[in-house]
Amino acid sequence: MGCGLALAHPSLAAELNATTTLGDTGLAADLSETQPQFVPSIDDLPLMPGLQPLTDADTLFIVPRSGRIADSTAVGAVDIDDVYKFYRRSLPQLGWKIVDGRSFQRGGEMLRIDAHADGKITTVHFSLKPG
Repeated sequence: MGCGLALAHPSLAAELNATTTLGDTGLAADLSETQPQFVPSIDDLPLMPGLQPLTDADTLFIVPRSGRIADSTAVGAVDIDDVYKFYRRSLPQLGWKIVDGRSFQRGGEMLRIDAHADGKITTVHFSLKPG
């Protein structure tokens, strides 16, 4: 009903749109924080929140009829135990089978995750190979 009135009187439509209570500023930043990130060289492997990829250290080879060979490293102020818990919870939902606490298998690929702490900073190395 109000929409027809705004169409009949363009100046009224301008008044309706003159102010907003929506927080338009910062919307893009809010979305990026909630969007999952992925390990750059292993684009279907989620990156644990709190970790930042070190893209300078990424390696990716596609071997015909064999699969991917990829190495990637990420760092962050996260607990080592939380890293392993995150991947043990999330990877089975993506089709990975747990081989042991640090290794996962899916199809013809084997993923190994190794985390090491230096003070409060944890470095996580991801290694993907045919297997």
